[in-house]
Amino acid sequence: MNQEPRKRTHAVTDEAIAERRETIVAHAAGIIAKKGVDRCTFGAVSEATSFSVGMIQHYFRTRERLVLATVEYRTSASVREWQNIHSAGTGTLERLYDLLTFAVEGETSFEQAWGFWIEVYSAAHKDESIRVHVANALLAWRGIFEQTLEEAVNEGLIRPFHEPEVLATLLLAVVDGLAIQTLNGIYNHSPAKMIETLRRFAAHEFGIDEQDFVSHKSPAAVGAH
Repeated sequence: MNQEPRKRTHAVTDEAIAERRETIVAHAAGIIAKKGVDRCTFGAVSEATSFSVGMIQHYFRTRERLVLATVEYRTSASVREWQNIHSAGTGTLERLYDLLTFAVEGETSFEQAWGFWIEVYSAAHKDESIRVHVANALLAWRGIFEQTLEEAVNEGLIRPFHEPEVLATLLLAVVDGLAIQTLNGIYNHSPAKMIETLRRFAAHEFGIDEQDFVSHKSPAAVGAH
C-alpha cells in the first residue's frame, strides 16, 4: 500500500526563531552600550549568547543588518514603554513626572540604556540608516511629551511660557545633555541627581511649585511667569 510522502516540518518553530533573534539583538544592545557600534561584531555577539557565528549570520546576514535590527529593537521597546506610561490611568501631571523619571530610569538601567543611545547617536551622524531609526524614536518620544503637555495646559494644571511643541523639544534637549554629563561623570552627576535636576527644571518651565512637583507628584497651585 502506497503511503503519501510525509510533509517536511521545520525543525525550529517561528516562535523559537523569534526568541533567538530577540536574544541576539538584546545582547548586541549590551555590547553597543559597553563597547560601541563598531565593536558589535558577530564574534562578540556569539561569545555573549553562545550561539554560533554561523547561526547569527544566518539570521542577520551582515553586521550592518544586525546593528540596524538592534537599534530597531531598542527603539520599539522604548516607544512601547513611553506609550504605556502615557496610557496609564494616572493624572496628567503624574504622567509628566513619570515620563521625566523614565527618561533616566526605565526598565533598563541608566548605564545600559544611555550607554546604548549615546553610542547610537554618535553612529547616526555617519550612518543614514541608523539616523532614520533614531529620528523616528525621537519624534515618537517628543510626540508623547507634546501630547501630555497639551493635556496639562488644557486642564489648567500648568502654565508654561513656551508652546507644548517647543517645550517638549527643550525638555528632550535637557534630558540628552544631562544624560551625557551623567554617563561621563561630569560635574559629579549621578542618575539620582539627574532626575532631581530634570524635575526642578521641568517644574520651573511648567510654571508650578518646584518643591511640590519634585517631592510629591501633585503640585497644588499653578504659578505665574
